[in-house]
Amino acid sequence: MTQPSPTGLLVGCRSVARAASVAVSALGALVLLGWLLDVAVLKSVVPGLATMKVNTALGFVLAGAALWLQGPESPTPRARLGAQVCAGLVALLGVLTLAEYGSGWDLGIDRLLFQDVAGGPLPFAAGRMSPATALSFSLPGVAGLVLCTRVLCIRLPRTTKSSELITR
Repeated sequence: MTQPSPTGLLVGCRSVARAASVAVSALGALVLLGWLLDVAVLKSVVPGLATMKVNTALGFVLAGAALWLQGPESPTPRARLGAQVCAGLVALLGVLTLAEYGSGWDLGIDRLLFQDVAGGPLPFAAGRMSPATALSFSLPGVAGLVLCTRVLCIRLPRTTKSSELITR
């Protein structure tokens, strides 16, 4: 049995990342369409369960876009900036929502696009994503922002082998 080449593995990983970015963005876009057209089956990922909140769907679209823009081996400066903006918005959405829960503030970000009368995790938080979802957006959003930032990005030489990294 032959080992996959590092180049082939990298190409495969990039393909999976591109497919994931499309799937995540499409899911978020379908849910947003459900809210726009008031179609219950599109608002809920699994029929019969709670609806996906608007901010969650928007976060999915932005996260997928950030991943897509970082997909090429050498993204253009404009694509890198777009990825940074998308990742930053995902992180901001998560952090602001966590701040709302932690402080009791109501910043109104849950109602910017659509009103959700069905309620959220708490009675006063109709339309608000859950704290777990907010945390799940905050951490990868910050990670995506760091990955997209050239100053913080550590680039390994192309000749470095994984075995050399372990022994260093």
